Amino acid sequence: MSQSIWTVTNLVRFIKKHLEAESAIQSVAVQGEISNFIAHRSGHWYFTLKDNQARISCVMFATAASKVTLLPKDGDQVIVVGSVSVFEASGQMQLYVTRLIPQGLGALYAKLEALKKKLSMAGVFDDERKKPIPQYPESIGLITSKNTAAYQDVDSTLKRRWPLAKIVHIHSAVQGEGSVEQLVEAIKVADQKNLDVILLVRGGGSIEDLWSFNEEAVVMAVSKCNTPIISGVGHQSDVTLVDFVADVRAPTPTGAAELATPDQNDVRNAINKNKHLLTARMNGLMKAREKQLDQYRNHRYLIDPYRLLGEYQMSLSFIYQQLDKQQIRVVRYSKIVDDYQKQLIRLSSIRLNLKKTEIDKLQVNMKHQIMVHHQRNSDRIKLRKQLLDSLSPLAILNRGYAITYQQVKLITSIRQIELNMPLTIHYADGTADAVISSIKEKKHGKTNL
Repeated sequence: MSQSIWTVTNLVRFIKKHLEAESAIQSVAVQGEISNFIAHRSGHWYFTLKDNQARISCVMFATAASKVTLLPKDGDQVIVVGSVSVFEASGQMQLYVTRLIPQGLGALYAKLEALKKKLSMAGVFDDERKKPIPQYPESIGLITSKNTAAYQDVDSTLKRRWPLAKIVHIHSAVQGEGSVEQLVEAIKVADQKNLDVILLVRGGGSIEDLWSFNEEAVVMAVSKCNTPIISGVGHQSDVTLVDFVADVRAPTPTGAAELATPDQNDVRNAINKNKHLLTARMNGLMKAREKQLDQYRNHRYLIDPYRLLGEYQMSLSFIYQQLDKQQIRVVRYSKIVDDYQKQLIRLSSIRLNLKKTEIDKLQVNMKHQIMVHHQRNSDRIKLRKQLLDSLSPLAILNRGYAITYQQVKLITSIRQIELNMPLTIHYADGTADAVISSIKEKKHGKTNL
């Protein structure tokens, strides 16, 4: 058997690997009918997507399923977006769904996703743009339609929780023709009233009913508003683009009213608690100050102020006595210093005269020693000069002798002379140049030519 044998695991993993490597089916939109729908208690959804000729198992995990506003049921025509892979344990090919859109609303959802992506890339939804909500608002703007349940719920909640705030209602249609323009104008009007916070609310409804809050004009009006805005559009599962751009998103209109205001009962309880704490602290502080005041009242100096004055007078008298003693000591020491100064001057004068006499004697002695030394050295120089003159070659030359050089070489023997070469002969009173053509050598007392 020449072909290789695969294990089941290796085969399934091979198929899974190649399916996941195929980019065309890793983000695919599929249209079909839901059957065998199961919503597991974990939040995951399991169902089959089918048409007239085929079916495929689908899984939608809880994170993605929680974003779907309407719970699907068997028989619904939907468009799902996801990726294809294989579940290894069963070897079954499955579609892992990330989005589920009712088929009739597919175009609307696609438009919503495109606008959301555009605004997100433009930075309209960035957290850095969010403004803080004031803790204790004095004026609250309410943008919604008149005579609606949302208006009644918000108005009653605001008055119940925080009746101190002034409520300014700006009417606007919240769905249908003209609602987008009215919402944009209402946001602009509310932003010019110097309100602390604005509530933009409406009740629940279908995606078509809530669509005005997905329009780009409304979203941009909210983003340009200088007043903090809390959105409360629809129910908790309803999400519009206004929710992304608002400074705070509430799950319901009533939730928006609760986020905008503190509960007056909580504030009252906090005030009472702080009042009791402040009263207790003030009482404690007053008792401490009263005790301190009693101590001051019973202080000996406050009972008898002249006692303090007497103690200061005693201290001052003692200081004066010390100063007098110091002054006497200063006078005595000044006299001692004057005596020492006079004695020093007298002793300095005597010692100065003695030193001057000694210097004069040393000066006379030094002159005598210099003269003796000078005479002695002059005699020595004279003797040595006479000795040097007697040994000097110049003295010999003065007696008629001469010195001969040939090429800077002193000639002391006739044998050193080179014939026909210039000689220099030094006399006592000058030099003479000569050339020797012949020499006579003296041998054994005779002269040879």
